[in-house]
Amino acid sequence: MPLRISGQDAAIRWGYHAAAVVRSWTVTREDGGSYVLAAAIVSSDAYRLSQRPLVFVAPHAKGAWRWPIEALQMTGASLTATLGPKE
Repeated sequence: MPLRISGQDAAIRWGYHAAAVVRSWTVTREDGGSYVLAAAIVSSDAYRLSQRPLVFVAPHAKGAWRWPIEALQMTGASLTATLGPKE
């Protein structure tokens, strides 16, 4: 079943550190069940983005969704990532 969630402001975190702040993000569940993140980068820290584990944190009205990041690619001001199952 296709799934698409989008929002404005979110973060990629390494522990309690912000590794990146993103905007205009979309999480899509692919046919095989994997999740893919696409977002615009507002700010980032190259060292923190190179660390593991990284987690994508997207706030919503009752808290925040969290997905572990399995793979991450950055091109200019755009970011794409393969996400693990939602925590």
